[in-house]
Amino acid sequence: MHMRRMLLGALAAALMASPLGAAAETTLRVGTFLAPQGVWHEPLARFIETVNAKNADLTLRLVADPSSVNPFQLGSAVQSGVVDIAYVSGSFYTSLVPEADANKLFNKPVQELRENGAIALIDEIHRERMGAVFLGKVGDEVTYHLYTARPVEGPDLTNWNFRGTPLYRPFLTAIGANVIQMQGSEVYPAMESGVIDGYPWPLWGIGDLGLLEVTKYRIEPGFYSAEIGFIMNERRWDSLTDAQRTALGEAMIETENWFVEYRDEVDAAQARLQADAGIEVITFSEEENARMVQTADDAGWAVVMENSPEYGPRIRELTYEE
Repeated sequence: MHMRRMLLGALAAALMASPLGAAAETTLRVGTFLAPQGVWHEPLARFIETVNAKNADLTLRLVADPSSVNPFQLGSAVQSGVVDIAYVSGSFYTSLVPEADANKLFNKPVQELRENGAIALIDEIHRERMGAVFLGKVGDEVTYHLYTARPVEGPDLTNWNFRGTPLYRPFLTAIGANVIQMQGSEVYPAMESGVIDGYPWPLWGIGDLGLLEVTKYRIEPGFYSAEIGFIMNERRWDSLTDAQRTALGEAMIETENWFVEYRDEVDAAQARLQADAGIEVITFSEEENARMVQTADDAGWAVVMENSPEYGPRIRELTYEE
């Protein structure tokens, strides 16, 4: 009887140490670079819900947002393992992965990028640069816009003051604007006080930031694509079972596919919201519109090529339709 108890104890210990035993208690800590509410939070909530419903002994739990982790430090938090997964725009961790600055320039849908090897290349670069797995992304065709407090007569914004981040800086500089870097939470008082004349932001979300009250105009057409990626600590990824990695991969693809319908719904709702708030649309001539969009793309790709001569050309070839 004593020997039997010893054998059973040894077996229990072995099961607890095995991947199967570990999987039963696997919880992944998730961080987001946005406040956990609003239209941009829904894709993350959808991904977490989808993973948790996979019955893969895997649970995702949101543990960090801008109130606890600076968005520009979220990439480092993934790299160090402070969080396991981050929902974050590539422009917020270019100090670790310079190539992530190209994500906003992709004009091919993520489904095509999976088929032509672009996502695999981006994943390879993330693993090499920062020890992170690139799971996927959302945001296709949700364009950025310039929002202003006073009317704009043309795409030349010389002497205009715009809120900017590294994401927008090359484009804003190319059209003559003075760029003032600040957090998204600082835009409202800066607009209200006249410190800035405008700011770039996607079609989605200015209502979530309370900016409808201080915004009078939106410039069309849009530029870039509002991408948000899902990146994961590579060591944590490697520690998972095959079934758990499969669950994450399937949930990511399902979220990307779900996003297409969600995008169409939110696009229409956000345009109505802005119109109801009295925001007027400004557009220029067809030639000026095309020149402005091309200026944005050229400025963005120039930075990518300068910072990544090794990977930049191949990324552009796979992700960008000329």
